[in-house]
Amino acid sequence: MRFKKLSNADGFTLIEVLITMVVFAVGILGLAMMQLSAIKGNSVANRVTQASSLASDQIERIMIWDYADGRLDEDNDNTYTLSNDDDVTFDGHEADPSGNYDAFWNVQEDTPENDSKTVDVTVIWFDRGQRKELTMSTIKIVR
Repeated sequence: MRFKKLSNADGFTLIEVLITMVVFAVGILGLAMMQLSAIKGNSVANRVTQASSLASDQIERIMIWDYADGRLDEDNDNTYTLSNDDDVTFDGHEADPSGNYDAFWNVQEDTPENDSKTVDVTVIWFDRGQRKELTMSTIKIVR
């Protein structure tokens, strides 16, 4: 049997097909890694948004309290234990009903002016074992 040599054969060689498949696989793997990174980023952003909302809600509740309310005394200095057994000292505390976040506040009296209180609300939560914090501040004045 004689084999005829094809001079103008159309098509791809097996090596060309394999190289194309490897390049395509590397590209798809890169896209999958970008997708995973985007999902992680969205998850972190969601947690920060929830913490921000909780801090804002806590500030709104504090603004309703009377200026002389005992919860707004400067030197309450209560010690609270976090879910990782760390102790923190703040003037006040309120837990989020979901149990994922804790809202704390510290009060500075006569700051920035006399008859005013600066209230710093700090929300603490844990993300993959790491402690995260978000702090918002407001000023309460005598009315």
